[in-house]
Amino acid sequence: MIRTPPLTRPSRRKQVADAPSRLSDRQFAAIARALADPRRYGIISEIASAPGPLPCCALKAAEAVSAATISHHIKSLEAAGLIAVVREGKFARLTFRRDTFEAYLRQLAGALRPPP
Repeated sequence: MIRTPPLTRPSRRKQVADAPSRLSDRQFAAIARALADPRRYGIISEIASAPGPLPCCALKAAEAVSAATISHHIKSLEAAGLIAVVREGKFARLTFRRDTFEAYLRQLAGALRPPP
């Protein structure tokens, strides 16, 4: 009998570690839309200021709105690449993707720089 290694899902940690050098136009626009919403900006600020991965239930912004609304905003931030969500059963830990945010800032600064 031939033994084969068990199938595993690709690690999300590797995806988080990949620092983008240049964002696609689509991702750049998604980040701009995500940061334009005041509630999402508050959520991302809270996640970014946490010393480590932040449990979803620890979001202070969640106190003012329903769980469904927070879930919607978290999905938008994750789709934009601004946060990584690591799910552990029914719990989720949120991590700010500083590398993606810094790439966004560099690209924005380059776009706003006057031509020489």
